[in-house]
Amino acid sequence: MGDARSLIEMILMGAAQDLVNKGQITEVVAGWEILKSMSPRVEHDLFYWENTANGTTSEVDYLIAKDLQVVPVEIKSGVTGKMKSLRLFMRRKHLLVGKRCSLENFGIIEFTDAEDEQHPKETKRIYVHPLYCLESL
Repeated sequence: MGDARSLIEMILMGAAQDLVNKGQITEVVAGWEILKSMSPRVEHDLFYWENTANGTTSEVDYLIAKDLQVVPVEIKSGVTGKMKSLRLFMRRKHLLVGKRCSLENFGIIEFTDAEDEQHPKETKRIYVHPLYCLESL
């Protein structure tokens, strides 16, 4: 996995011109790290979600199982992004928890979603994890 470490270092410390496909590379490396942190005794698959309604391009990068719940995971190569797709998925599937992995430090984004019929007033949480700590998902 030494090559993955070099790739992560390039992503985190590389010059802007070296990172043309930074987002896609970050998503791939994050997927490898998520798989690597799972139990080696079971074969695992990575899943994603894509909204195909009305020609939109909404997607959630990864869906993982945690404590018998589906947890959507959004990967960001920087520190910005509105996470509209993640919030849409959480609304449609009536989820209260999501994850965001980026160059940010650990944190929690709390919000309510009046359009979620099952949980219109409940606080939803998106837990932020730094990219270097993907195994903590």
